[in-house]
Amino acid sequence: MFTQLCLSLALAAASTRALTINTPTNPTSGGTTSITWSSTSDDPVFSIELNHPSFNSALAIANNVNPADNNRTVGLPPVPAEDNYTLTFVNITNINDVFATSGSFSIGAAVSSSSGRSTASASGSVTQSGSASQASATSPAVSGSGSPSASNSGSGPSPSPTGSAAAGLRAPVVALFALVGAAFVL
Repeated sequence: MFTQLCLSLALAAASTRALTINTPTNPTSGGTTSITWSSTSDDPVFSIELNHPSFNSALAIANNVNPADNNRTVGLPPVPAEDNYTLTFVNITNINDVFATSGSFSIGAAVSSSSGRSTASASGSVTQSGSASQASATSPAVSGSGSPSASNSGSGPSPSPTGSAAAGLRAPVVALFALVGAAFVL
């Protein structure tokens, strides 16, 4: 009778853990992969761990997985491209309680991708000088555009009182001296 009871309990325990993990196809180091399994309504929530003989401990790659989902896409950590990896579904409160183990599979090398990166810079400057006696000066508009490894700079004219503008400034000064001189003469 005791033997029948033990056998019944063992069968009951086996039926509550009917998780079966399908072996992943073409997983790559650092890439994403789809993990699928079959389950029953009695299967508990679990964590998915990645195992390899070279690891000191398993790597958790998904936690609190609902068994009724029957699939999960996960990101794999960067690991060596080798054979003999396995997945285990473990109890979320006791990782030593293994519900299911996958068959052995290989993880391929990371898929490389190329990305183009370019930078652009532009700079501009304006230098302007003048005297306080100048009526007004306006700054010229300077614009530049950049492309990789290129810079643009510009400079505006340096206004100075010459030509007719200089004559226009000298006339009031001469008139002022003439008035001052006339005042002394009178």
